[in-house]
Formats: sequence, C-alpha cells, structure tokens
Amino acid sequence: MSCGMNKETGDAKDLEMAGQQLRNIHANVMDLLKHLEECPSCPLLSQAWVQSKVTMSNAYVDSVRDYVVNGQKEGPGSLESMEDDGVYDSDDGPMGFLIAVEKGASKY
Repeated sequence: MSCGMNKETGDAKDLEMAGQQLRNIHANVMDLLKHLEECPSCPLLSQAWVQSKVTMSNAYVDSVRDYVVNGQKEGPGSLESMEDDGVYDSDDGPMGFLIAVEKGASKY
C-alpha cells in the first residue's frame, strides 16, 4: 500500500499524534461494542443525541479514511465532487477539507 508521501514530507510528531488519536478511537469503539454485547437493549445508546454523535463520528472517520486511504479522486464524497458542489475549495488546504467534512456530516 502506498501512503502518498515520503518520509521527508510527513511531520513525525503530527503522524504520532494521529496514530495515538486513531488508537484512542479504536479503544473507545471496542468498549462501546463490548458494552452493546453485554447490554443489547441499552437505553443510553438509543437516545437521539447519542445516535447523532455516532452518525457524525462515522461520517468523519469514513471521510478521513476515504481521503487518506483511497485518495478519493472521483465519485460521491470525493474532493472533486465537493469542489463541484461548492463545499470545498482546494486553495483552502486542510482546513477547507475539514469544513467540507463538517458540512457533509451535518446532513446526518
């Protein structure tokens, strides 16, 4: 798998922080799944605000995965389609991408 960058362009501290945050997300998801297995009718998971946060989290992680892993060069949810829809401007760089993800997640 190609990561789309060489070692010289990636900031090691930023990559370390991203890795730690992804491990934290994974641990939290595993805890929630374990809880759901132990308490399949947990009323807390059915609350509207909880469902909203889970839906938004899924949209955020899915968008980042598509951007990083797949490069998302074309198709629905791609940077190109977000530019066409006016929610992303490539001149805005990473912050523009985050704003586009937030706009997309707000649909949920």
